[in-house]
Amino acid sequence: ARVVASVLAEQFREFSEAVASGHLRRSQVETLLARGQEAVDLLERNTVRAAELIGHFKQVAVDQSSARRRLFDLRQTVREMLVTLQPSFKHSRHRIELDIPAKLELDSYPGPLEQVIANLVGNSLAHGFAGTDEGRIEIKAHTVGPDQVVLRYADNGSGIPAATLNRIFEPFFTTRLGQGGSGLGLYIVYNLVTAVLGGTIKVDSPPGRGTRFTLTLPRKAPDRAASPESEESPPGDGL
Repeated sequence: ARVVASVLAEQFREFSEAVASGHLRRSQVETLLARGQEAVDLLERNTVRAAELIGHFKQVAVDQSSARRRLFDLRQTVREMLVTLQPSFKHSRHRIELDIPAKLELDSYPGPLEQVIANLVGNSLAHGFAGTDEGRIEIKAHTVGPDQVVLRYADNGSGIPAATLNRIFEPFFTTRLGQGGSGLGLYIVYNLVTAVLGGTIKVDSPPGRGTRFTLTLPRKAPDRAASPESEESPPGDGL
């Protein structure tokens, strides 16, 4: 919007000077009208996009603040979560590929699930993609029978050393001691998946082939509320 305003201001300045000097040409009027219409079209598109973003942020904020249970579309919920994470990718060429079937519904807790996705993405950015700006994340899902869904999160980053792989879900375990790592990101993920969503999570990290988290979730979560600790914990920063 600021760029559009700047361009229009320059066009109007030139137009005003031409009018004042008495040398206004028909081509200048046509150019101003054309540029003005282009600006209006661009602003309309940006306004629609801004409204969509605000809607996504509102839904994610409601889900995460209340941790309420509801019926939700998995693909739509993950997409809305990823929209809120776009600023994290602003200055890089990292990309996220989504492969989740349409109309795959869960009767569960979208807020905790969104926090799980946010923490996994944060872990990839902080650890897997350290030193590169061209990482790739894949998020896929499929059903297993009528009652379960498998959600796979994978990145092509540096992976997790075998020596630490079996400790990543421990509280306060971090490979970034003294560098701002809290060691709570994946601990929160584990607790949300198992205690709130009623599922399981496992991790694989073959040398040189990135990291993959496999979440097996019931399509109907256990009838329980999120604990205060998991409900209020902010997104973590991974290991």
